[in-house]
Amino acid sequence: MTFTFTPATWPWLLRHELRLAWRNISRTSLWLIVIGGGLLWACLHLVAWLTLSKLGPLSGAIAGTSSAASPPMATLVTGAALWFAISLMFSQAILLSITALFDRGDFDLLLSSPIPTRTVFIVRGMGVAISSVFLYLLLFTPFAHMGLITGHAHLLAIYPALISIGLFVSALGMLLTLTLVRVLGARRARMVGQLIGALVGAMFFLASQVQTMLSTETRAGITSTFKQWIAVDGPLAPDSVIWFPLRAMLGEWLPLLIVIGVGVGGFWLVVSLTYKRFLAGTQESVTGQASKKLPAVMGGSIKFRQGLMMNVLIKEWKLIVRDPNLIAQTFLQMLYLLPMIFIFFRRQDMTLLVMPATIMLASTLAGSLAWITIAAEDAPELIGVAPVQLARIRWMKALAAVMPVWILVSPVLFYLLFTTPPYAAAFAFFIAGGTISAGLIQIWYPRQGDRKNMKKRGQGNMVINLIEGISALGWAGTSYAMLAAPLWAPLGLLLALTGPSGAWLLGKSRREQGVLA
Repeated sequence: MTFTFTPATWPWLLRHELRLAWRNISRTSLWLIVIGGGLLWACLHLVAWLTLSKLGPLSGAIAGTSSAASPPMATLVTGAALWFAISLMFSQAILLSITALFDRGDFDLLLSSPIPTRTVFIVRGMGVAISSVFLYLLLFTPFAHMGLITGHAHLLAIYPALISIGLFVSALGMLLTLTLVRVLGARRARMVGQLIGALVGAMFFLASQVQTMLSTETRAGITSTFKQWIAVDGPLAPDSVIWFPLRAMLGEWLPLLIVIGVGVGGFWLVVSLTYKRFLAGTQESVTGQASKKLPAVMGGSIKFRQGLMMNVLIKEWKLIVRDPNLIAQTFLQMLYLLPMIFIFFRRQDMTLLVMPATIMLASTLAGSLAWITIAAEDAPELIGVAPVQLARIRWMKALAAVMPVWILVSPVLFYLLFTTPPYAAAFAFFIAGGTISAGLIQIWYPRQGDRKNMKKRGQGNMVINLIEGISALGWAGTSYAMLAAPLWAPLGLLLALTGPSGAWLLGKSRREQGVLA
């Protein structure tokens, strides 16, 4: 049975978008998705059945009760988890909106076609919504299905509630992207949008780390205030408006109608008010009209830095700064590293745990930057024919990768130097070991990659990716052993050196063949 739609309408274009997405899935990936996803979904159905079967039949909204009767802590935990999921949806919606606006590469064809701009905008928005909410539908809908069997039919409200939330966050994501384009221009909007998306995704993690940086008195005051907020008349009480998304998914009619109205209405409103701005933004991203014209270069105004080392370092850093995708992805790793650094200054009693975690994160960040500078070189042929030894260039590229990490963790080193010099020496040694090992792995096992596919670099060579992880874990574990169990330190150091040693052995033939960066 096939469905036919009127050409140039949004159902017709949406079917085309879904067909393109289906074609982009390889046969191998499709089987992995079907088998792995099917097993996971079956397990989630089992978990849902075990959970719901322990509850009374037809509880909640369908039985005529309200979520106000639910235990405050249960509402708080499940509601906070849902808001965490919504924040991740919003982060994904921002990133997908940027992709829909800048990276599709088919706007010149669409804008010259007889399809109305509003139809294109609707379909792109629906695509963002589907992609943003799809994972959470897989996670939550097993409870809706098992609800029919266990007497909790009201959980079928999960479907309209989640879809409405997806439409709303996609509308916000596209509205934010278009606003950034209008204020900053297409190029800067892309970079800022990537950073905002990464920051929103890490927001809950950063918030969870705030309490570790507060004094005992401050934490006690926050706990007291929090207890007042979750009381019956508090802003976080079970019947508060803030828990409407949760109550809508549980089948309460008024919250469900409000969530559907806000989600669908908000999406329609954004489409109606901003589709013309969408046209201008896409034209700007394609033609680059918003970019500022560079002044003409005057004779003698260009100054070249002396020395090969400085030229290579500046070149690599400029390429990283100019690429918004790389900035967003590495910035997210830095966000996870910053709380560890702040904890050093607030909680000296946690040095035993914070130092290994910082070393682990710093080594991972250095590995990502080293992959960008060495493996993801945009002009490997040009580097290969340069009148300089390729190995020397790779060492300079590795230095360009690890230096920003050293600068980032330098406040911790100086702090330890003035408070506990032995810890400072150990920290410097393990940070240097972890970051340099990450660079050595990229140097000694040369491989070529595409910086646009940085998220998929782990799919390139599982052995080398495993070696990278073992090396970072080994340096972090050695630092922990030095502080807690010195007898185990040699074993940890041996594990740490396994990474670069394995890369040297495995990459010997590649180096001899002159594989480019």
